[in-house]
Amino acid sequence: MKRVIRILCFILFMCIIIFMMAGLIKDKEPITPGGQVQHQSTYVTMKDGTEIAVRISLPYDLQKNEKVPTIMESTRYGTRNKKSFILNALINLGIGKEPPSIFYETLLKSKYACVRVDARGSGASYGTRAMEWSKEEIDDMGQIMEWIKHQPWSNGKVGTYGISYSGNTAELAMVSNHPSLRAAAPLYPDFDPMAQSAIPGGIYNEVLIEEWSESNKAMDANVKDLFNGGAAPVDGDQQEKRLKEAIKGHHTIDIHAAIKHVLYYDDTLVDGYEASSLAPYNYKEAIQKSKVPLYVRVGWHDAATVNGAIERYLTYDNDHTLIIGPWSHGGWHFYDPYMANASTQKEIMEERKHLETIQTNETLSFFDTYLKEEETDVTMPKREIKYYTLGEGKWKTTTHWPVEGFDNKRLYFSDHDRLDQRKPDKSNGKDTYNVDFTASTGNSNRWFTNIGGGPINYPDRAEEDQKLLTYTSEPLEQDIEITGVPVVTLNLSSTAADGAFYVYLEDVDPSGSVTYITEGQLRGLHRKVTDEDLGYVRIGPNHSFLRKDGELLSPGENTELKIGMIATSVFIKKGHRIRIAIAGHDAANFARIPDNHEEVILHVQRNSRLASYVELPMKIRK
Repeated sequence: MKRVIRILCFILFMCIIIFMMAGLIKDKEPITPGGQVQHQSTYVTMKDGTEIAVRISLPYDLQKNEKVPTIMESTRYGTRNKKSFILNALINLGIGKEPPSIFYETLLKSKYACVRVDARGSGASYGTRAMEWSKEEIDDMGQIMEWIKHQPWSNGKVGTYGISYSGNTAELAMVSNHPSLRAAAPLYPDFDPMAQSAIPGGIYNEVLIEEWSESNKAMDANVKDLFNGGAAPVDGDQQEKRLKEAIKGHHTIDIHAAIKHVLYYDDTLVDGYEASSLAPYNYKEAIQKSKVPLYVRVGWHDAATVNGAIERYLTYDNDHTLIIGPWSHGGWHFYDPYMANASTQKEIMEERKHLETIQTNETLSFFDTYLKEEETDVTMPKREIKYYTLGEGKWKTTTHWPVEGFDNKRLYFSDHDRLDQRKPDKSNGKDTYNVDFTASTGNSNRWFTNIGGGPINYPDRAEEDQKLLTYTSEPLEQDIEITGVPVVTLNLSSTAADGAFYVYLEDVDPSGSVTYITEGQLRGLHRKVTDEDLGYVRIGPNHSFLRKDGELLSPGENTELKIGMIATSVFIKKGHRIRIAIAGHDAANFARIPDNHEEVILHVQRNSRLASYVELPMKIRK
């Protein structure tokens, strides 16, 4: 027995030795045919003296003296992390592997150089972050493009790219009007981060912003874990002295603490920044002046980003290709509520790889057009929206928004919880609703996918609708399509001086199963509709969310709220019914209003004097 124990101990000891040796093996950087190290990094010094960490990857087959176009991405999430000792050992033993970036692997195979930038105050860069998408961060990108232009492998043409945060920086890089910038591909970006993610309808998206804030703090402090060894140093910083110095100087605004107190979009976040000042549309003139063509890609169920994408298309006069599809944030997961979705982990990973490959190829085609062809050879459409219709599975194109061929169909709230084409003829109809503050859209909704790009899945809403005030149409006599921005007009009174009002567009099939299509929300404080030009073309009712237009409700007095929903394109079959569901809270994501836990009772008017209704951009399908 003792001999067996000694053998086992020896085997364990040898395994530990092998594991330790595997963990110490370092990656060997490949060399291009032209004799250059393929993956490099350095610091680039900005005009204010801040040193920005830049990671360069050169094409696999780059020849000596060959010059190629560059794709630049600037991100606050770090561009390269070290493998932890444990992860390095597992990879070298063949037990684990680092998933490659399909996009960047494809770029390197397609004769592009890649430059990835740690935004100031993040990753291995020096500096602080007084604000996300700060003025200094925007200015840095123009200076880095100037640096790229002078590199021996650069042909002087640059395209900017990014997803989510770096999608916004890809757009904001256009502000520099740098002559090297020839094309921009912002994917899943927010044209108005407050209206489309942080405070949609004036209601604080508490879960999203708090999680984002905590994640940012951890990254900027270089927190490590079992598999992540923290930010990688730049070349030459072997003892990581400079990396530690940079990280020690990092200071990032607590974005959750700043935004949670915002009531109006012109409230101050920190000195020099109002809540609305983070939006790219503030730089509209410079972006249009750049004449840089845009390729934008968004999903129907990714927060309210699709509204911003359409508004960007309508606001700028740049060449513009907008793709709206059935995807989660980042485009990594398919979501059409009418079609089966992948369920097992293996299927999810295969689905993500498939979607990422398609997205990569289409984005690369855009860059090839503007960075590799002569301007006279450009064949891409100058301005076009390509969109997918949910429930039908078909792609369509338009150059206009609203899409031609759709008429606004008005359906009135009526007695017996009905949606009716006829306006109510009685003078005193109304419904009373005690707000259920447990109501929720679940933990895999359009807002949660913004946290890391996870899958979207809305379960059957039939049970949850029991907590809400609902109005349902008769079964449809023909197939219909709704494409555009549904708008709900509510005439109501409340027992509270403020409140959050949510409206959901749903499809009820003949069996009674309820499918979520889209939603809209509005804080009562912000109900005023204005004709004022607020900086960009709005779709839906034009609420300013500015202090001058704010007005509390008068408890017990009727008021009108016009709530624009998040844009959609959906095919609804004959025999199905349309439903509008009304809520006073979404416990999954949003701050409760009012927050004092008082009971709130709504009285929704549905009569000939004060009608409530939905307007649907609809056409009958034959």
